[in-house]
Amino acid sequence: MVALFQSDLNYSKVCTQFMTIINMFTRISIIGFLLISATVNATTNVSVTVDRNPVMVNESFVLEVVANDSLDGNDLDLTPLRQSGLVVGRTATSSSTQIINGSISKTTSWNVVLLARKEGNYTIPSLTIDGVSSQPITVSVVQSNAAAGQNNQTIFLKNIIEQTDLYLQQTVKLVTRLYFAPNVDLQSGTLSDPILDQAFIKQHGKDKDSSEIIMGVRYRVIERIYTVTPQSSGTFTISSPAFNGEISTGRRRSTFSNFGGTKPVTSIGSDIEINVSSIPKQYSGTWLPSDLVMLNEEWQPNQDSYEVGEPITRTFTLTALNVNEEQLPEVIGNYPDSFKTYPDQSESHSEVRQNAIVSQRVSTEAIVATKAGEFVLPEVSVNWFNTKTKREEVATIPAKTMNIVPSTNAQAAPMTNLQTPIIESTAIGEQTCDLPSDSTHSDNDSSNLPTGSYNTLLMWAGWALWIFTSLIWLLSSLLRRKQNKQSQSPNSKVTYDKSVLKQACLNNQANMVRAELLKWAKVEFTQPVLTLSALMPLVNPELQQQISILQNSQYSKHNTEWSGKAFWNAFKMFNSTTKKQSDSNLPPLNG
Repeated sequence: MVALFQSDLNYSKVCTQFMTIINMFTRISIIGFLLISATVNATTNVSVTVDRNPVMVNESFVLEVVANDSLDGNDLDLTPLRQSGLVVGRTATSSSTQIINGSISKTTSWNVVLLARKEGNYTIPSLTIDGVSSQPITVSVVQSNAAAGQNNQTIFLKNIIEQTDLYLQQTVKLVTRLYFAPNVDLQSGTLSDPILDQAFIKQHGKDKDSSEIIMGVRYRVIERIYTVTPQSSGTFTISSPAFNGEISTGRRRSTFSNFGGTKPVTSIGSDIEINVSSIPKQYSGTWLPSDLVMLNEEWQPNQDSYEVGEPITRTFTLTALNVNEEQLPEVIGNYPDSFKTYPDQSESHSEVRQNAIVSQRVSTEAIVATKAGEFVLPEVSVNWFNTKTKREEVATIPAKTMNIVPSTNAQAAPMTNLQTPIIESTAIGEQTCDLPSDSTHSDNDSSNLPTGSYNTLLMWAGWALWIFTSLIWLLSSLLRRKQNKQSQSPNSKVTYDKSVLKQACLNNQANMVRAELLKWAKVEFTQPVLTLSALMPLVNPELQQQISILQNSQYSKHNTEWSGKAFWNAFKMFNSTTKKQSDSNLPPLNG
């Protein structure tokens, strides 16, 4: 029995050793087979084809590059293709492996979207992958007419600009429309913005989806509106927006089956050339080019006369067509010495109305008269340049006569003796404590009241009411200013790097210096600084002179030499002086 068990055990060991040998042989065979397959399937052929030839100007077509091996997507170098004069769009890569009757075949495909901006014959050069090169092919590009373009192109893009002859900092509207034929099943896509280095370009509103019938065919239309504001004079070209996306092919087995039923598409509109004129030499004042400018005012309360110490709100509304809201200047009233003024934070906005860009700046200020009488407020004016008539004009609010009467809330103390506005709480306390007793008795004698104590009580009640009203006005004003600051806080997070400004100065990069200087101003000063003209009154004469030279070098008809090094020295001098002054006003640190 023991012998039989020993015999079975030996047989099991032999079987285990035999299976181990079989497994090792199988693994070696698979590795050898894979090595042989890799050697056999090395890249031996690279072919290139296009999905159509000839093609029309601004019509996208697809170049397919196929290699008979499994390769990485980065193995295809498109540098020679980008030098062919064609616009190179999106590139998609796919690979496949097939085993037929024990034979393994591998392929890698690249689908590249191409587009020609001009007619002519274009050569797609030889492309090299894994040491194997393709044969060059020629693509013929023909000019499209309106009918052919609308009937043959499933996706096309149009750009429409209001005008091409502009003045410096004049805003113009650019409308981009993207057309899709009915048979286009859009899967995804992106539309880039137009490009112009020497300009501010901003999208207005959301994309508008509509339809348009062209040659009896209803196209889906996506419309996007931009505003373009050139910042330098001369002749420039606005590069058209470009659409890149994927559309469904409607079938799996096709040339584009590797995309899972989709193919990439690209569409680009025509570029636009604009001519920008500089500021006319005879123009004076802050530069404001516009088709129309209006300046209005509103008074709250609106009445024939006002009392001494009565808070009055005056609101200026400056409206301009085809101007960026940042270009609208601050409007401030002029007042006699017997008026105290408290300007509030101005607000600006812009929107597109009836095919025009309407921008507004609303400036509000509180004024308080400290003396009774009749006063004339000078006119308020804003210079602007009419881009239609090409003449300088002035938007004006005429002078206003104000009748100020003594306050009815303070019979005992005439308001003409006040030296500070009523909204200051410390002044209110001083006025209530300095009431002269002699004048109180004289008022009681002149009035036929039954007792002096009753008259005194009435006087104090009037003063209390006046103080209470002033405090309420003060608190509401402070609350409104706090809310304005809170609402503006997200927009005031401006990052400023002094080293960037310094490097731009040393490299004489005027545009970069201008942008960084405005960032510095937003961080340095509490009041809003949107332009260099608004910054000049806040700095010393040396920096003012350098800012003026900087502006003349960019906007003047005559070439003005500008030195970034001199600008940086003036900036450092002002910055160090400001820092010393602020340091001297700092409270002592706690030890």
